[in-house]
Amino acid sequence: MKDKLILKALVCSAFMCSLSVGTMAADVSTDVKGGDTEQSSWMDRTDIGIGLQGTQKDSYHDYAMPNKQMTDNNLSYDTRFHYSNHNSKQKMNAKYFIETLQPIKKYDKSMVFVQGRLDGNGGEKVSTTTYWNGTDSDFGRMDGQGTYIDKGEVVEHDTLGVVGTAGVGYRRLSTHEHAYVGANVFYDYAFKDKFSRVSAGLEYVAGLNTISVNVYHGLSEKKVGPYDINTPLRQVPRAIDFHDSLSSPPNGIRRTPRYSYEHVLDGFDIRYTRDYKNARWLSSYVEGYHWKTKAPGKHPEEMYYIDQHKWQSIHGLKVGAKMNVTPHISVDLGIGKSNISSVEPYVSVMYTLGKSKYAYFGGKHSENVMTSPRSKMFDKVKRSDMKVEYYWEQDLRDGPWDHL
Repeated sequence: MKDKLILKALVCSAFMCSLSVGTMAADVSTDVKGGDTEQSSWMDRTDIGIGLQGTQKDSYHDYAMPNKQMTDNNLSYDTRFHYSNHNSKQKMNAKYFIETLQPIKKYDKSMVFVQGRLDGNGGEKVSTTTYWNGTDSDFGRMDGQGTYIDKGEVVEHDTLGVVGTAGVGYRRLSTHEHAYVGANVFYDYAFKDKFSRVSAGLEYVAGLNTISVNVYHGLSEKKVGPYDINTPLRQVPRAIDFHDSLSSPPNGIRRTPRYSYEHVLDGFDIRYTRDYKNARWLSSYVEGYHWKTKAPGKHPEEMYYIDQHKWQSIHGLKVGAKMNVTPHISVDLGIGKSNISSVEPYVSVMYTLGKSKYAYFGGKHSENVMTSPRSKMFDKVKRSDMKVEYYWEQDLRDGPWDHL
Protein backbone atom coordinates (compact mmCIF):
# COMPACT_ATOMS: atom_id res chain seq x y z
CA MET A 1 0.00 0.00 0.00
CA LYS A 2 2.85 2.36 0.85
CA ASP A 3 4.56 1.78 -2.52
CA LYS A 4 1.25 2.35 -4.30
CA LEU A 5 0.75 5.70 -2.57
CA ILE A 6 4.32 6.75 -3.36
CA LEU A 7 3.91 5.93 -7.07
CA LYS A 8 0.59 7.76 -7.24
CA ALA A 9 2.17 10.78 -5.58
CA LEU A 10 5.10 10.76 -8.01
CA VAL A 11 2.93 10.66 -11.12
CA CYS A 12 0.46 13.24 -9.84
CA SER A 13 3.31 15.48 -8.69
CA ALA A 14 4.96 15.29 -12.11
CA PHE A 15 1.67 16.14 -13.79
CA MET A 16 0.97 19.04 -11.45
CA CYS A 17 4.55 20.19 -11.89
CA SER A 18 3.92 20.59 -15.61
CA LEU A 19 0.90 22.76 -14.77
CA SER A 20 2.77 24.83 -12.21
CA VAL A 21 5.70 25.40 -14.56
CA GLY A 22 3.24 26.79 -17.08
CA THR A 23 1.69 29.00 -14.43
CA MET A 24 5.04 30.40 -13.34
CA ALA A 25 5.97 31.13 -16.96
CA ALA A 26 2.33 31.79 -17.78
CA ASP A 27 2.94 33.91 -20.86
CA VAL A 28 5.66 32.82 -23.26
CA SER A 29 6.74 35.24 -25.96
CA THR A 30 8.96 34.31 -28.84
CA ASP A 31 10.72 36.70 -31.16
CA VAL A 32 10.26 35.75 -34.79
CA LYS A 33 10.96 37.32 -38.15
CA GLY A 34 11.43 41.06 -38.21
CA GLY A 35 10.66 41.56 -34.53
CA ASP A 36 7.21 39.95 -34.68
CA THR A 37 6.23 38.20 -31.46
CA GLU A 38 4.20 35.08 -30.80
CA GLN A 39 2.23 35.16 -27.55
CA SER A 40 1.15 31.95 -25.84
CA SER A 41 -0.23 31.33 -22.36
CA TRP A 42 -0.36 28.10 -20.37
CA MET A 43 -4.09 27.90 -21.02
CA ASP A 44 -3.48 27.88 -24.79
CA ARG A 45 -1.49 24.67 -24.31
CA THR A 46 -3.96 22.85 -22.04
CA ASP A 47 -6.82 20.69 -23.34
CA ILE A 48 -9.70 18.87 -21.69
CA GLY A 49 -11.13 16.09 -23.84
CA ILE A 50 -13.72 13.35 -24.09
CA GLY A 51 -13.78 10.61 -26.69
CA LEU A 52 -15.19 7.30 -27.89
CA GLN A 53 -13.10 4.30 -28.89
CA GLY A 54 -14.48 1.22 -30.64
CA THR A 55 -13.55 -2.14 -29.07
CA GLN A 56 -14.24 -5.77 -29.93
CA LYS A 57 -14.99 -9.03 -28.12
CA ASP A 58 -14.41 -12.35 -29.92
CA SER A 59 -15.64 -15.76 -28.76
CA TYR A 60 -14.33 -19.01 -30.28
CA HIS A 61 -15.75 -22.48 -29.63
CA ASP A 62 -14.32 -25.70 -31.06
CA TYR A 63 -15.69 -29.10 -30.04
CA ALA A 64 -16.08 -32.72 -31.14
CA MET A 65 -19.27 -34.72 -30.51
CA PRO A 66 -19.46 -38.52 -30.86
CA ASN A 67 -21.60 -40.32 -33.39
CA LYS A 68 -24.46 -41.82 -31.36
CA GLN A 69 -24.03 -45.17 -33.13
CA MET A 70 -20.47 -45.45 -31.86
CA THR A 71 -19.48 -46.73 -28.44
CA ASP A 72 -17.14 -45.12 -25.98
CA ASN A 73 -14.50 -47.71 -26.89
CA ASN A 74 -13.99 -46.44 -30.45
CA LEU A 75 -14.36 -42.70 -29.97
CA SER A 76 -10.94 -41.72 -31.25
CA TYR A 77 -10.19 -38.13 -32.18
CA ASP A 78 -10.48 -38.82 -35.92
CA THR A 79 -13.91 -40.51 -35.71
CA ARG A 80 -15.73 -37.68 -33.92
CA PHE A 81 -17.82 -35.00 -35.58
CA HIS A 82 -16.08 -31.63 -35.34
CA TYR A 83 -17.79 -28.28 -34.98
CA SER A 84 -16.48 -24.75 -34.57
CA ASN A 85 -18.02 -21.31 -34.38
CA HIS A 86 -16.92 -17.73 -33.87
CA ASN A 87 -18.90 -14.64 -32.97
CA SER A 88 -17.81 -11.06 -32.51
CA LYS A 89 -19.35 -8.09 -30.70
CA GLN A 90 -18.42 -4.42 -30.93
CA LYS A 91 -18.94 -1.68 -28.37
CA MET A 92 -17.78 1.89 -27.71
CA ASN A 93 -15.73 2.85 -24.64
CA ALA A 94 -15.84 6.42 -23.35
CA LYS A 95 -12.53 8.17 -22.66
CA TYR A 96 -11.84 11.48 -20.93
CA PHE A 97 -8.58 13.27 -20.25
CA ILE A 98 -6.71 16.48 -19.50
CA GLU A 99 -3.38 17.19 -21.21
CA THR A 100 -0.91 20.05 -21.13
CA LEU A 101 2.49 21.03 -22.56
CA GLN A 102 4.50 23.78 -20.89
CA PRO A 103 7.93 25.20 -21.79
CA ILE A 104 10.24 25.50 -18.81
CA LYS A 105 11.42 28.98 -19.78
CA LYS A 106 11.31 31.58 -22.55
CA TYR A 107 12.78 30.11 -25.70
CA ASP A 108 14.29 31.26 -28.98
CA LYS A 109 15.86 28.59 -31.20
CA SER A 110 15.45 25.75 -28.73
CA MET A 111 12.97 24.74 -26.06
CA VAL A 112 12.86 22.39 -23.09
CA PHE A 113 9.33 21.47 -22.07
CA VAL A 114 7.31 19.21 -19.80
CA GLN A 115 4.14 17.43 -20.86
CA GLY A 116 1.54 15.76 -18.65
CA ARG A 117 -1.66 13.86 -19.23
CA LEU A 118 -4.27 12.24 -16.99
CA ASP A 119 -6.69 9.74 -18.57
CA GLY A 120 -9.86 8.83 -16.71
CA ASN A 121 -10.38 5.67 -18.76
CA GLY A 122 -7.13 5.19 -20.62
CA GLY A 123 -4.93 2.44 -21.98
CA GLU A 124 -5.98 -0.92 -23.39
CA LYS A 125 -6.03 -4.40 -21.88
CA VAL A 126 -6.27 -7.37 -24.26
CA SER A 127 -7.62 -10.26 -22.18
CA THR A 128 -7.66 -13.87 -23.39
CA THR A 129 -9.39 -16.55 -21.30
CA THR A 130 -9.50 -20.15 -22.52
CA TYR A 131 -10.68 -23.56 -21.35
CA TRP A 132 -10.05 -27.18 -22.29
CA ASN A 133 -12.72 -29.74 -21.42
CA GLY A 134 -12.53 -33.49 -21.98
CA THR A 135 -10.42 -36.56 -21.37
CA ASP A 136 -6.72 -36.57 -20.69
CA SER A 137 -4.66 -35.64 -23.75
CA ASP A 138 -1.33 -37.25 -22.90
CA PHE A 139 -1.55 -39.67 -25.84
CA GLY A 140 -2.77 -37.02 -28.23
CA ARG A 141 0.19 -34.69 -27.93
CA MET A 142 2.10 -36.65 -30.56
CA ASP A 143 -0.17 -35.43 -33.38
CA GLY A 144 -0.39 -31.92 -31.95
CA GLN A 145 -4.14 -32.14 -31.40
CA GLY A 146 -4.77 -34.31 -28.41
CA THR A 147 -8.01 -36.10 -27.55
CA TYR A 148 -9.83 -32.92 -26.63
CA ILE A 149 -13.60 -32.83 -26.85
CA ASP A 150 -14.42 -29.22 -26.11
CA LYS A 151 -12.38 -26.02 -25.97
CA GLY A 152 -13.07 -22.33 -26.29
CA GLU A 153 -11.54 -18.90 -26.07
CA VAL A 154 -12.72 -15.34 -25.42
CA VAL A 155 -10.62 -12.33 -26.46
CA GLU A 156 -11.78 -9.01 -25.04
CA HIS A 157 -10.47 -5.43 -25.22
CA ASP A 158 -11.00 -3.14 -22.24
CA THR A 159 -9.47 -0.04 -20.64
CA LEU A 160 -6.98 0.21 -17.75
CA GLY A 161 -8.81 2.87 -15.76
CA VAL A 162 -6.94 5.96 -14.58
CA VAL A 163 -3.57 6.38 -16.33
CA GLY A 164 -1.11 9.18 -15.58
CA THR A 165 1.66 10.31 -17.93
CA ALA A 166 4.57 12.69 -17.36
CA GLY A 167 7.46 13.50 -19.70
CA VAL A 168 10.15 15.95 -20.65
CA GLY A 169 11.26 16.93 -24.15
CA TYR A 170 13.65 19.09 -26.14
CA ARG A 171 13.13 20.77 -29.52
CA ARG A 172 15.56 22.81 -31.61
CA LEU A 173 14.88 24.88 -34.71
CA SER A 174 17.18 24.89 -37.73
CA THR A 175 19.11 28.03 -38.67
CA HIS A 176 16.43 29.39 -41.01
CA GLU A 177 13.57 27.88 -39.00
CA HIS A 178 12.33 25.64 -41.82
CA ALA A 179 12.70 22.51 -39.66
CA TYR A 180 13.18 21.32 -36.10
CA VAL A 181 14.26 18.13 -34.38
CA GLY A 182 13.05 16.91 -31.02
CA ALA A 183 13.61 14.19 -28.45
CA ASN A 184 11.55 13.16 -25.44
CA VAL A 185 11.18 10.61 -22.65
CA PHE A 186 7.95 9.67 -20.84
CA TYR A 187 6.70 7.58 -17.94
CA ASP A 188 3.18 6.06 -17.80
CA TYR A 189 1.43 4.59 -14.77
CA ALA A 190 -1.93 2.77 -14.55
CA PHE A 191 -3.22 3.23 -11.01
CA LYS A 192 -5.73 0.38 -10.74
CA ASP A 193 -3.39 -2.52 -11.55
CA LYS A 194 -0.10 -0.68 -10.84
CA PHE A 195 1.25 -1.11 -14.37
CA SER A 196 4.09 1.13 -15.55
CA ARG A 197 5.92 1.88 -18.78
CA VAL A 198 8.67 4.14 -20.13
CA SER A 199 9.23 5.45 -23.64
CA ALA A 200 11.71 7.43 -25.72
CA GLY A 201 10.78 9.35 -28.85
CA LEU A 202 12.19 11.39 -31.73
CA GLU A 203 10.48 14.06 -33.86
CA TYR A 204 11.40 15.73 -37.13
CA VAL A 205 9.40 18.60 -38.60
CA ALA A 206 10.19 19.97 -42.07
CA GLY A 207 7.81 22.49 -43.62
CA LEU A 208 4.30 21.08 -43.39
CA ASN A 209 5.47 17.51 -42.68
CA THR A 210 6.03 15.82 -39.32
CA ILE A 211 7.53 12.39 -38.64
CA SER A 212 7.68 10.96 -35.12
CA VAL A 213 8.88 7.63 -33.70
CA ASN A 214 8.30 6.28 -30.19
CA VAL A 215 9.76 3.15 -28.58
CA TYR A 216 8.01 1.70 -25.50
CA HIS A 217 9.22 -0.65 -22.78
CA GLY A 218 6.94 -2.20 -20.16
CA LEU A 219 8.11 -2.33 -16.56
CA SER A 220 5.37 -4.57 -15.12
CA GLU A 221 4.70 -8.31 -15.33
CA LYS A 222 2.58 -10.61 -13.17
CA LYS A 223 2.59 -14.42 -13.24
CA VAL A 224 0.31 -16.94 -11.54
CA GLY A 225 0.28 -20.74 -11.34
CA PRO A 226 0.17 -23.49 -12.02
CA TYR A 227 -2.01 -24.77 -9.19
CA ASP A 228 -4.57 -27.58 -8.84
CA ILE A 229 -8.11 -27.55 -7.46
CA ASN A 230 -10.34 -30.62 -7.42
CA THR A 231 -13.66 -29.75 -9.04
CA PRO A 232 -16.80 -31.93 -8.72
CA LEU A 233 -18.12 -33.12 -12.07
CA ARG A 234 -21.48 -31.50 -11.37
CA GLN A 235 -19.74 -28.11 -11.62
CA VAL A 236 -18.11 -28.85 -14.98
CA PRO A 237 -20.00 -27.55 -18.05
CA ARG A 238 -21.60 -30.40 -20.06
CA ALA A 239 -19.82 -33.00 -17.93
CA ILE A 240 -22.26 -35.72 -19.01
CA ASP A 241 -21.04 -35.32 -22.61
CA PHE A 242 -17.33 -34.88 -21.94
CA HIS A 243 -16.55 -37.06 -18.93
CA ASP A 244 -17.10 -40.64 -17.80
CA SER A 245 -17.91 -40.70 -14.09
CA LEU A 246 -16.41 -44.19 -13.76
CA SER A 247 -13.04 -43.16 -15.18
CA SER A 248 -12.85 -39.83 -13.38
CA PRO A 249 -11.47 -39.44 -9.84
CA PRO A 250 -14.22 -39.81 -7.22
CA ASN A 251 -13.69 -36.28 -5.95
CA GLY A 252 -13.92 -34.76 -9.44
CA ILE A 253 -11.43 -33.57 -12.04
CA ARG A 254 -8.56 -31.19 -11.55
CA ARG A 255 -9.29 -27.58 -12.43
CA THR A 256 -5.87 -26.27 -13.35
CA PRO A 257 -4.88 -22.88 -14.69
CA ARG A 258 -1.72 -24.15 -16.36
CA TYR A 259 -0.14 -20.72 -16.40
CA SER A 260 -1.56 -17.23 -16.34
CA TYR A 261 0.16 -13.92 -16.82
CA GLU A 262 -0.35 -10.25 -17.58
CA HIS A 263 2.30 -7.78 -18.64
CA VAL A 264 2.80 -4.39 -20.28
CA LEU A 265 3.76 -4.81 -23.93
CA ASP A 266 6.95 -3.53 -25.52
CA GLY A 267 6.59 -1.95 -28.94
CA PHE A 268 6.96 1.06 -31.18
CA ASP A 269 4.93 3.38 -33.37
CA ILE A 270 5.72 5.56 -36.39
CA ARG A 271 3.51 8.51 -37.29
CA TYR A 272 3.41 10.84 -40.30
CA THR A 273 1.39 14.06 -40.06
CA ARG A 274 0.61 16.48 -42.89
CA ASP A 275 -0.49 20.09 -42.42
CA TYR A 276 -1.95 22.27 -45.16
CA LYS A 277 -0.68 25.72 -46.11
CA ASN A 278 -4.06 27.41 -46.61
CA ALA A 279 -5.93 25.25 -44.09
CA ARG A 280 -3.73 25.35 -41.00
CA TRP A 281 -6.74 24.39 -38.91
CA LEU A 282 -6.59 20.90 -40.45
CA SER A 283 -4.02 18.12 -40.25
CA SER A 284 -4.17 14.48 -41.36
CA TYR A 285 -2.05 11.58 -40.21
CA VAL A 286 -1.28 7.89 -40.62
CA GLU A 287 0.26 5.80 -37.85
CA GLY A 288 1.65 2.29 -37.78
CA TYR A 289 2.33 0.35 -34.58
CA HIS A 290 3.76 -2.97 -33.47
CA TRP A 291 3.44 -4.60 -30.03
CA LYS A 292 5.42 -7.69 -29.09
CA THR A 293 3.38 -10.27 -27.17
CA LYS A 294 4.71 -13.24 -25.26
CA ALA A 295 5.89 -15.92 -27.68
CA PRO A 296 4.54 -19.44 -26.95
CA GLY A 297 8.05 -20.83 -26.60
CA LYS A 298 8.78 -18.53 -23.66
CA HIS A 299 6.11 -19.95 -21.35
CA PRO A 300 7.56 -22.07 -18.54
CA GLU A 301 4.49 -24.34 -18.50
CA GLU A 302 2.92 -26.20 -21.40
CA MET A 303 -0.25 -24.44 -22.56
CA TYR A 304 -2.29 -26.79 -24.72
CA TYR A 305 -4.48 -24.17 -26.33
CA ILE A 306 -2.09 -21.32 -26.81
CA ASP A 307 -1.31 -21.96 -30.48
CA GLN A 308 -4.79 -21.87 -31.99
CA HIS A 309 -5.63 -18.16 -31.82
CA LYS A 310 -2.44 -16.98 -30.13
CA TRP A 311 -0.48 -14.23 -31.85
CA GLN A 312 3.16 -13.30 -31.39
CA SER A 313 2.56 -9.62 -32.13
CA ILE A 314 -0.22 -7.07 -32.36
CA HIS A 315 0.25 -4.68 -35.26
CA GLY A 316 -1.91 -2.35 -37.29
CA LEU A 317 -2.61 1.09 -38.73
CA LYS A 318 -4.54 4.21 -37.75
CA VAL A 319 -5.67 6.86 -40.22
CA GLY A 320 -7.25 10.08 -39.02
CA ALA A 321 -7.49 13.85 -39.04
CA LYS A 322 -7.55 16.64 -36.48
CA MET A 323 -9.61 19.79 -37.04
CA ASN A 324 -9.68 23.01 -35.02
CA VAL A 325 -13.33 23.89 -35.47
CA THR A 326 -13.15 27.03 -33.31
CA PRO A 327 -10.30 28.55 -31.25
CA HIS A 328 -11.60 26.53 -28.29
CA ILE A 329 -12.98 23.32 -29.86
CA SER A 330 -11.01 20.72 -31.83
CA VAL A 331 -11.97 17.25 -33.07
CA ASP A 332 -9.72 14.23 -33.69
CA LEU A 333 -11.34 11.31 -35.54
CA GLY A 334 -10.29 8.30 -37.55
CA ILE A 335 -10.29 4.52 -37.87
CA GLY A 336 -7.90 1.79 -36.76
CA LYS A 337 -7.32 -1.80 -37.88
CA SER A 338 -5.12 -4.43 -36.23
CA ASN A 339 -4.38 -8.07 -36.95
CA ILE A 340 -6.62 -9.20 -34.05
CA SER A 341 -9.69 -7.02 -34.58
CA SER A 342 -11.98 -5.53 -37.19
CA VAL A 343 -11.96 -1.87 -38.23
CA GLU A 344 -12.59 0.27 -35.14
CA PRO A 345 -13.59 3.96 -35.28
CA TYR A 346 -12.58 6.56 -32.70
CA VAL A 347 -13.33 10.23 -32.06
CA SER A 348 -12.22 12.78 -29.45
CA VAL A 349 -13.48 16.29 -28.80
CA MET A 350 -11.06 18.65 -27.03
CA TYR A 351 -11.72 21.97 -25.32
CA THR A 352 -8.72 24.32 -25.12
CA LEU A 353 -8.74 26.43 -21.96
CA GLY A 354 -7.14 29.28 -23.88
CA LYS A 355 -7.32 29.70 -27.65
CA SER A 356 -5.87 27.95 -30.66
CA LYS A 357 -4.32 30.30 -33.19
CA TYR A 358 -5.68 28.44 -36.22
CA ALA A 359 -9.38 27.55 -36.52
CA TYR A 360 -12.02 27.11 -39.22
CA PHE A 361 -14.39 29.48 -37.42
CA GLY A 362 -12.87 32.53 -35.73
CA GLY A 363 -9.20 31.74 -36.34
CA LYS A 364 -6.45 32.04 -38.93
CA HIS A 365 -6.44 29.74 -41.97
CA SER A 366 -2.88 30.43 -43.09
CA GLU A 367 0.38 31.82 -41.72
CA ASN A 368 2.56 34.46 -43.37
CA VAL A 369 4.55 35.72 -40.39
CA MET A 370 6.40 32.66 -39.08
CA THR A 371 7.52 29.35 -40.56
CA SER A 372 5.45 26.24 -40.03
CA PRO A 373 8.03 24.48 -37.80
CA ARG A 374 8.18 27.47 -35.41
CA SER A 375 4.40 27.60 -35.21
CA LYS A 376 4.40 23.89 -34.23
CA MET A 377 6.91 24.18 -31.38
CA PHE A 378 4.07 24.06 -28.84
CA ASP A 379 2.36 21.01 -30.38
CA LYS A 380 1.97 18.11 -27.97
CA VAL A 381 3.97 14.91 -28.44
CA LYS A 382 1.78 12.17 -29.95
CA ARG A 383 2.08 8.78 -28.27
CA SER A 384 0.24 5.44 -28.16
CA ASP A 385 -1.78 4.34 -25.14
CA MET A 386 -0.33 1.78 -22.75
CA LYS A 387 -1.22 -1.75 -23.86
CA VAL A 388 -1.41 -4.75 -21.51
CA GLU A 389 -1.80 -8.43 -22.42
CA TYR A 390 -3.57 -10.87 -20.08
CA TYR A 391 -3.80 -14.66 -20.60
CA TRP A 392 -5.42 -17.36 -18.47
CA GLU A 393 -6.15 -21.00 -19.25
CA GLN A 394 -8.57 -23.26 -17.40
CA ASP A 395 -7.90 -26.99 -17.63
CA LEU A 396 -11.01 -29.19 -17.16
CA ARG A 397 -9.52 -32.44 -18.45
CA ASP A 398 -9.64 -35.76 -16.59
CA GLY A 399 -6.30 -36.18 -14.88
CA PRO A 400 -4.62 -39.53 -14.18
CA TRP A 401 -5.52 -41.18 -10.86
CA ASP A 402 -5.02 -44.50 -9.13
CA HIS A 403 -8.42 -46.21 -9.07
CA LEU A 404 -7.20 -49.64 -7.93
